[in-house]
Formats: sequence, structure tokens, C-alpha cells
Amino acid sequence: MAIHEATIHPFPAQGRVSLVITSEQISRYAEVSALVNRLEADQKKQRLELLALRAAGARQSSDSPYLLGFVDQDRRNVDWKALAIGLAEKLFGVEGAVSWKDQAEQSASILPITQIRVKPNPEYAAGLVMTAMPPAPVMTAAFGD
Repeated sequence: MAIHEATIHPFPAQGRVSLVITSEQISRYAEVSALVNRLEADQKKQRLELLALRAAGARQSSDSPYLLGFVDQDRRNVDWKALAIGLAEKLFGVEGAVSWKDQAEQSASILPITQIRVKPNPEYAAGLVMTAMPPAPVMTAAFGD
């Protein structure tokens, strides 16, 4: 799988370009992340309520532009890692299986992943940094509140 990498080379007459992730970008990302987390939590809660109503025999009202489609499925959950280790124990013995597992983990390909986590800025909280603009207001959703 090819990974696209972009390198920024300013024109020589422009001098060095300062790359900065702005406080507005950081604030917007933090707001959107918080909103997504809240909406996902609301969705999980709503899902449990709807499933409980359905299990109790509730019917859907027909005066909504939407209807819920409940799809029942039977799924099997197979722990392939545990089965592979069990087979390795039968084939190589307990110590050989541990060695096989370690070798398999060490030889596995590495997939680099960058996570973005929102965390408090201690300098800002201590009043050491002044912003040019006040932070953007925190967005809240009024879904079912």
C-alpha cells in the first residue's frame, strides 16, 4: 500500500515558511471531537432504549418521516488467535507455542498510525499564553435533551 507524503518547499524568494497548527484549528477539532463523542454516547443510549421497547412489543408510529429497520442476525464469534495458539501448543508443545507466538508477533508487518488526542494546554491554563482571539464557543447539540 503506497503512502502519499507531501513535502512543502517554499520558493527561495519567500524564505522559510512557518508551519503552525492554529489555535482555531485546535479548538475546532476539540469541539468536533467532543460533539462526536457526545453524539455516539447518545446514540448508544437511544439504541438500548429502542431495543428494550421493541423487545417489549412496542410498535413504531407512522407519523415520522423515518422508520427503523430492525435486522436480526445470528453471528458466530471465533477467537482465531486462541485457536491458533491452541493448535501451536498441540503441534509444538507449550514452550514451543510461546516461541512460535513471539516469532509471529515479531515478524508481523508494522502499520504506522497517528492518533490525535485532545489534551489541556498547561501553559494556557496557567495564563502564560494569551490568544489573539477568544476561543470559539463550544457547540452543544439539542438532540433529545
